[in-house]
Amino acid sequence: MPRAAHFEMPAPSSTLLLLLCCFTCADCLAPHIMFFLIDDLGWNDVSMHGAQDIPTPNIDNLAAEGVRLNSYYVNPVCSPTRASLMSGRSVIHHGISRPFPSGNDAEGLNLSYTLLPAHLKTSYNYSTYMVGKWHLGMKTADYLPSHRGFDRFFGYYSGVMDYWTHGMSGPYPQSGGLDLHEGGADFQAGEWPSGMLDDPIYNTTGDYSTLMFARKAAAWIGQHAQERPQKPMFMYFAFQGCHSGDNSFVQAPNVYMKRFEQLAPGETCGSWTVPLTGKCTKAAMRKSVAACVAVVDDAIGDVVTALKRAGMYEDTLIVLSTDNGGPTDGADNNNMNNFPLRGCKGGYFDGGMRAVGLIHGAGLKKTGYVSQHLHHVVDWVPTLLTAAKQGVLNDRTAHHDMTYAEGERHFLPGDGIDNWDALSTGTPSKRSEIIHVVQADGSVEQSHALRQGDMKILWHPGLSDCGATHFGWYPPPNRAPGYANFTIRCPNPPMVPDTCTEQKPCLFNISSDPCEHENLASKRPDLVKSMIATINEYREHTAFLSCFLIRWLPGIGLTLEKLRAREPCCRSHQAWSRHGRLPGALWPLAYPTAGKTLLSDKLRWSWLPLRPNDLRWRCKCQSIRVMAAAAPLKRTSTTFFTQLERVYLASSWTSQAILGYPSVHTISSECTNVKA
Repeated sequence: MPRAAHFEMPAPSSTLLLLLCCFTCADCLAPHIMFFLIDDLGWNDVSMHGAQDIPTPNIDNLAAEGVRLNSYYVNPVCSPTRASLMSGRSVIHHGISRPFPSGNDAEGLNLSYTLLPAHLKTSYNYSTYMVGKWHLGMKTADYLPSHRGFDRFFGYYSGVMDYWTHGMSGPYPQSGGLDLHEGGADFQAGEWPSGMLDDPIYNTTGDYSTLMFARKAAAWIGQHAQERPQKPMFMYFAFQGCHSGDNSFVQAPNVYMKRFEQLAPGETCGSWTVPLTGKCTKAAMRKSVAACVAVVDDAIGDVVTALKRAGMYEDTLIVLSTDNGGPTDGADNNNMNNFPLRGCKGGYFDGGMRAVGLIHGAGLKKTGYVSQHLHHVVDWVPTLLTAAKQGVLNDRTAHHDMTYAEGERHFLPGDGIDNWDALSTGTPSKRSEIIHVVQADGSVEQSHALRQGDMKILWHPGLSDCGATHFGWYPPPNRAPGYANFTIRCPNPPMVPDTCTEQKPCLFNISSDPCEHENLASKRPDLVKSMIATINEYREHTAFLSCFLIRWLPGIGLTLEKLRAREPCCRSHQAWSRHGRLPGALWPLAYPTAGKTLLSDKLRWSWLPLRPNDLRWRCKCQSIRVMAAAAPLKRTSTTFFTQLERVYLASSWTSQAILGYPSVHTISSECTNVKA
């Protein structure tokens, strides 16, 4: 049953235009928004792109009835894409360049950012739901989705868990810990105060996560239709599938594995109820992947059916995306596939970033075609907000104006662009440039990649995962390069791929050479020079990683000594939690090269962090005495974090709970003996 033509008023701060609309418009309906995010899905893992070994009829049908996004890009790994999707900000600004390591709760998406669900709630009165994988921080309750704009959350916080037991670092409860939670204001009569924790969900062992999440999504859709028929719904469904499971391999139910027995007869890499048989070959990994993707496709079909049963389908805008390219060729104990695109998850060739994507349903004026227009994951925030506004106002010319909380940084060049007109009508995209990655001078990361129009320049294209090892082209196991009628067509790849270095960068025409076979850098030196100049401009406001040695000098106070970029603690983002070999206290931090000067009582800093909630100094101290807010605090064996002019203390070095105080006055003893 269609929704009644009614829009409940948001906060009194809404514009007069919205107010007038609601009294004069008979069709002021913000669309429901259903956003599917599939984990690690490769370009060649859906049949709509030509894959012959994995049929995906539900995904294909949505694309055929909507718009297939053929030039849609994400970041090459998990947390960076999710951060850009939720915040609308480029990776060079939110500063999350690598996935958060499992079990490391010292990181999280900047709390000053207003995220997509919060925008939809405050501007257009949406009810907001999240099901599935978060992976954007869990160091305190305020980093959890139930405190970042979602009314309801059911899912897990970390980057990986067991598909069946929903535990980390081994099947719960034998080892590791349970990572399945439910929370949000809807469960507390609309009240969800800061610091309130989600409830752990027990007794779900044996319930395959993809199907469990789909049932929860369908149930909430039905409840929304019954309890809030006049409110628009936003649901973010972030699948676990098809990331490698906590047993190291992709997992799928046995009934699905049997569908794809022909891919690796008599072999399996094992799952919860299925033992490893034969050898865990690349073909056996591919069988597990095919089964996992098939479950995801069926789950999408189940959610679409739930929307239809609830009478919401015709009023729903559906978006589907992957979070990065697939880990291929057996990397990460996985065998997703990006062929014929080049590269792998974690790298800046298109195989790591060119995403499976589609948009379908309410608000689209042109459908049934393949869009070749550039679109980036950062664009979803302003784009979907405009889709909501046009529905509310019943005005195809309306566009959402971004609003910001007090102290929140406004969007910068490279952040999200409102691309709703291009997606809904087929008109040219407003996006002509994509900052895939830019590193500031002195950063420990060296990858750079920039797209301008048809052209893409890159050097040091490997960041993490198999992107750092797989630079070529990888058909599925036992397949020759020309085995399928792909939607992207390229000749057979060269035998030896180009290396792309800062001294000899690679330049590709992605429109004519989407598989990145021919390096044009030597033929277009002027363009190379121009694009490098653009990269250098972006370096001026790029977050990056560095390391400092912090010492307490009697009579002087805290001092910072910048370490060499090649010091062990600086070699990778994941090394932040294991830098115990260096003397003194190490402070990894993200900051731009240019910023205003901040003062404390003992030290002058000349940087402005773009990830202030992630700046921390972790060490094991014998004794710390902090004078803050005129109240002395004493701790022994305490973790010590500092952020700008605040000090954060935790009762143990692993818990990393936060207590904030302004302006450090004195610290009585030197922090030594770094604990890894």
